[in-house]
Amino acid sequence: MIGKLSTGCMGLDSLLQGGIECGEITLIYGESATGKTTACIQAAASIATVGLKVLFIDSDNSFTQQRFHQIAGETSDLLSELILLFFPETFDEQRILVESLNNYVTPQLGLIVIDSMSTLYRAAFSKAESVFDLNRDLTRQLAYLANLTRSKGVACIITSQVHARLNSVGDQVEPVARRAVTHFSSTIIRIMNNPNPKLREFALERLKGVDAKDARCLLTLHERGFVELA
Repeated sequence: MIGKLSTGCMGLDSLLQGGIECGEITLIYGESATGKTTACIQAAASIATVGLKVLFIDSDNSFTQQRFHQIAGETSDLLSELILLFFPETFDEQRILVESLNNYVTPQLGLIVIDSMSTLYRAAFSKAESVFDLNRDLTRQLAYLANLTRSKGVACIITSQVHARLNSVGDQVEPVARRAVTHFSSTIIRIMNNPNPKLREFALERLKGVDAKDARCLLTLHERGFVELA
């Protein structure tokens, strides 16, 4: 796989200067209900439309057939055959899945999605006997993903929940396990709510490893996914 793949939204593709980059990890983060899962499902459907397979790890229990059918439309049954879903229930199960992804790689694979990278990590955090071991496992998963996407030339999207930054005010939030998820992500997008409940603001913070200051776009959150403003 070489180049970029469409997200299924022209406005977002334009912000990304052509779409999702193959061979790297793209991080999408934002507060609850901002549309992270919608963006992932829309990208998965778009990539399946061109005949490529998608591996979708749903650690957040957010992927629903109803939402997929809304986004994919009349072709949903056909496209669903190209999307392989996984539903880990623990952080250990997520680790095992991530480290076995190579078994599912074929020349037809276009995209790997993990939605969300941080949900099961966060759930395990309160029960962990060793935070060091937990963080090591997360870093190992991300390193494995980075190596797999780079070596196989496939695109990868991970999402993350957020928490407030220490000593911050207002809406200053950052991804959970920020240091790890941002270190391995070449492209970073934050989705933010808007006073208009139908709109979302996409802020491109990094593109191919380079800071992207003031690169933003407003998109409408529609039942068919994200669309450009009318």
